[in-house]
Amino acid sequence: MTAQKPGLLLIDDGTNYAGAIFRHMPEFELLLFNPETGAAGATDGPAALKVLAERRDDVDVVLLDMHFDIPDERLFPLEEGASARRTRRFQGVAILREIRARYPHLPVVLLTAHEDLSLVDAAGHLTSQSMTYILDGDDLDTLRVRIHTAMEDAAQQSEETRILWGDSPAMKHLRRRLSVLARGAMPVILEGETGTGKSWLAEKFVHARSGRTGPFVVLDLSTVPPDLISAHLFGSEKGAYTGATETRRGVFELAHGGTLFIDEIQNAPIEVQKQLLLVLQDRRVRPLGASREIVVDVKVIAASNSPLDEAVRNGTFRPDLYMRLSPATRLRIPPLRERIDDLEFLARRFADKALVGPDAGPLKDEVVEALGLPAETSVRLTVGRGARGPQGASLEIFIPRPAWHMLLEHPWPGNIRELEMLMHNLITFTLVDALEAVRKNAAIASNRLQVDPGLIGNLLAGASALGQRGREDETDADRIAVDLRPGQTLNDVSRDVEKQVFLTLYRRCNRDFAAMAQILLGDGDKARAVRLRFNQLGLRVRELDHR
Repeated sequence: MTAQKPGLLLIDDGTNYAGAIFRHMPEFELLLFNPETGAAGATDGPAALKVLAERRDDVDVVLLDMHFDIPDERLFPLEEGASARRTRRFQGVAILREIRARYPHLPVVLLTAHEDLSLVDAAGHLTSQSMTYILDGDDLDTLRVRIHTAMEDAAQQSEETRILWGDSPAMKHLRRRLSVLARGAMPVILEGETGTGKSWLAEKFVHARSGRTGPFVVLDLSTVPPDLISAHLFGSEKGAYTGATETRRGVFELAHGGTLFIDEIQNAPIEVQKQLLLVLQDRRVRPLGASREIVVDVKVIAASNSPLDEAVRNGTFRPDLYMRLSPATRLRIPPLRERIDDLEFLARRFADKALVGPDAGPLKDEVVEALGLPAETSVRLTVGRGARGPQGASLEIFIPRPAWHMLLEHPWPGNIRELEMLMHNLITFTLVDALEAVRKNAAIASNRLQVDPGLIGNLLAGASALGQRGREDETDADRIAVDLRPGQTLNDVSRDVEKQVFLTLYRRCNRDFAAMAQILLGDGDKARAVRLRFNQLGLRVRELDHR
């Protein structure tokens, strides 16, 4: 359980900073501080990792010195070929690298006696993270601001990155690709079922990492009448069409210098698609009824709940617009049923989010007070298995195994959005039931609140019909059309069908065999087996890429 005061871990082989921090920053709990010696925290990398392994929940922010005068056997390696002198000088960078590998979301403030450009070079991408700062360690006022800023950034980063991603290979691949595609003005295509997180990714990940200072503007074409889409996109002058009572700025103009997210782009009429193509080519828009053109600098993110390449084949989407949007940037967001191993992680994150929300948060406080527990009591979700029970001043919300299996077997037609709402309701109703039980003097054993399986059944019941309908009308993202061609033997026909399937997946997955393995075998680590079969079918990567 995190301490009431934010826990601060100092990693420093001396006593330069500990006493000053203890005296001038009483809002922090300086871990392992010894008032007699003035030393605190960990004196080297191995000691720091040991503290983090044992007390990670107590550490909210790390202060990390750069230079360590310690025995060679306690030094972490810096880089291949680095001298002992350089390794000591930048030992903080080596420690930071180890911390980042194990605790990527933990905020770290780097301490150095002076601004040092060579330190930036040594740290590389680590110093570019929003949670890391380089500053003059003697400036305590600046240091305090940096620490609080780092923690605020980490809290925001935690909210943005931990809830959606999980650990599935498909999502790891998606994150790597989006990290690259976020930079520059190249458009990005996001495909995925409703509720998979396309708008979240567009704003919180792509736009946030684009480096653009302009606004993030959204236009959902599924909510706009077809005859008004042009006006929404490009703007209109007063009197340009019936009902145009005033001049209207289009979303391209509104998003100048920033990012434009066009959701459900497949709903754009063909004639509007031609206009959209010209805007993307020329970076100019002409509002309806206007004689002038407006220069726009916009990064476009186009989203669709079905594959755009199949819309091109069906004649509902212009191939030239599809090519301008760049198929190479096309990414498919997997539905929740394809990443069910992430369900427990996601359920915990949404439970944590609900417990600090306006509905469940006050209820949690009432339950804690009614049970006579300390006000700072933490509440955690346990799923599928009866662990050791709550430890210390904690309250557990427990989903028993049969109820958890109901969630595992659910098709999740609403995907991440459905799971978030379900966890919000599950936590809220469980706390309501617990509060009523306490008020009726019913005993709650071991501070454990067990979720009623019937509650989960009721919450899932409303989605069952939607799930069945979703299976009947399943999107083309889960289907591949093949042409049956006669062969000399059935084996020839089977091989030809398999070849078509592999070729379609190769294009759909942007030439990523790990993503293909995730779809075909449910395991992205089996990419090598997929690549081998790919070659056995006579498909050659070099020839296909060249083509």
